[in-house]
Amino acid sequence: MTLAARPQKVTTMLNRSHQAHDIEVRSTATGNTLSGYAILWNNPSKEIREGGRKFTETIERSAFDLAKQTNDVKLFFQHQSDMPLARSANGSLELRNDPKGLHFSAELPNTSLGNDVKELIRTGILTGEMSFGFTVQDQRWSDNNTKREVSKGTLYELSVVVDPAYPNTNSSLREDQIQNQKRINNIRRNRTM
Repeated sequence: MTLAARPQKVTTMLNRSHQAHDIEVRSTATGNTLSGYAILWNNPSKEIREGGRKFTETIERSAFDLAKQTNDVKLFFQHQSDMPLARSANGSLELRNDPKGLHFSAELPNTSLGNDVKELIRTGILTGEMSFGFTVQDQRWSDNNTKREVSKGTLYELSVVVDPAYPNTNSSLREDQIQNQKRINNIRRNRTM
């Protein structure tokens, strides 16, 4: 199937969800870090219904040039701007492109929302599913308009979400080794008493 470039610029912000790969929550003396891959390059989405059509989508590695991006990317819960968790402008959200995807690392705030997200991930109620909000500057469509490849866009936000559009990845919760060792020592102590 051939994909043809269409110079159509999409100015409406699009949101895409997928289960992030290798999500970690680490409890340390300085705070709580949530990290993983918010986008996996060339990883097809589930079927998307948008603008009266159905299609799958992939994001190319070159789509988001973070070195040229000047806007403040934010991390939200469920795409809700009134539920902020981190942002690139203050350094609580770090982003980097690597051969696998868009990796993020966020220092979760010590707020009810930050602590709730951490606990929901720890207990498996949230499984690390991520979404991203972006606009498209360059894309290619298949001849029958059922597949889209995004080759250039602007990233505005990441979100921890419940339902993913990109299901081919998984997540995990990892605790700091010191905290884990303390838990093991407590279990051993209780067995000997």
